[in-house]
Amino acid sequence: MNEQVFNSILWLHIISGGLALLSGPIAMINQDGGKLHRKAGIIYFYSMMVIFVSSIILSIVRENWFLFMVGIFSFYLVSTGYRALKLKMLHRGQKAAKIDWIILVMSLLAGLGLVIMGLWLITAKDNSFGVVPMVFGFVMLSGVKQDYKRFTIPPTQKNHWLMKHISGMMGGYIATLTAFLVQNVNTNPSFIAWLAPTVIITPWIFYSINKINKGKSKVSLP
Repeated sequence: MNEQVFNSILWLHIISGGLALLSGPIAMINQDGGKLHRKAGIIYFYSMMVIFVSSIILSIVRENWFLFMVGIFSFYLVSTGYRALKLKMLHRGQKAAKIDWIILVMSLLAGLGLVIMGLWLITAKDNSFGVVPMVFGFVMLSGVKQDYKRFTIPPTQKNHWLMKHISGMMGGYIATLTAFLVQNVNTNPSFIAWLAPTVIITPWIFYSINKINKGKSKVSLP
């Protein structure tokens, strides 16, 4: 690939990453489903889509297959979080669309790839870093299992789509923030950069979902 083209894609990746990192918290803080939430959410979603496409291109050029699969991992979380808004009636017999099944199969393959990569690093290369792709892979496979169940067995909770939307979008933010920290911040030990976003944001996800389950959420439904 031409160096100028590569640098253009790299800058597009960086700018989109910045937009995602800035718009994500705005949408997360304003969880009322109002205008600000939706505008920030749209910017975040499309920024994440650009990040996904650019990360795939950059990872192929640089032969960085871990970046390739993490890009798909982020895409899976955000795309399923977004698609949850289109699948609000699964509990009433709505069927998942073809695009939902395509995303599911892609994510299944990527999740298996991450687990295999982790096992290979640990066993063949004696590299403890293999734990990272294994964790990402098992998280993705767990989500794939849950989505397959949602698509084939009607959910029993009316707000299933809202919980999936929150967990998917915020999970995607964890992946994006993790990538930013790993690339730009040196921590000692190094695993702090990998785990800090998960440790900080995951309780927020559980808190938000717990509010919905207890009927305390004031989200305005479209």
